[in-house]
Amino acid sequence: MASAVNKAPASGGARRVLLFPLPFQGHINPMLQLAAVLHARGLRVTVFHSAFNAPEPARRPAGYRFVTVGASVPIADLIPTGSHGNFAEALLRINERLEAPFEDSLRKLVLEEEGAPACLVVDSNLRGMQVVAHRLGVPTLVLRTGAAACLLAYMAFPALCDKGVLPPQGT
Repeated sequence: MASAVNKAPASGGARRVLLFPLPFQGHINPMLQLAAVLHARGLRVTVFHSAFNAPEPARRPAGYRFVTVGASVPIADLIPTGSHGNFAEALLRINERLEAPFEDSLRKLVLEEEGAPACLVVDSNLRGMQVVAHRLGVPTLVLRTGAAACLLAYMAFPALCDKGVLPPQGT
């Protein structure tokens, strides 16, 4: 298959931007705010999403396209609850369970569009989707929805592990 980057843009039509947020409110809301800004600037918007915590199309402007990814993936595989309460493990599961269905959805969209999408804006936690986009030749931008303090905390994890503070012992 020819890569999306090599396909000519659609003649006369607005470029399409693709977005894929992590399925949690603190990630969906900023992504949809970005979608509104891009849509207001004339870009067509496609939002990929999991079945869990799916955005409501009726609450979005006309012209947005919503594509469910991994509809057959059990919701329990996508949320950090019960024995899967570890958020890092949940992120790994989300990437693992949604990567192949996303590749199918993205390939289908690229083939049916007249021109290549402008880019995919993907949540920073969805590394598997970044890999898929790269493989299919779709330019990718990464949106990090966490605050700077969150980034500093992540950067401190290795030192905390080295000092034996993480993971917590005896809890």
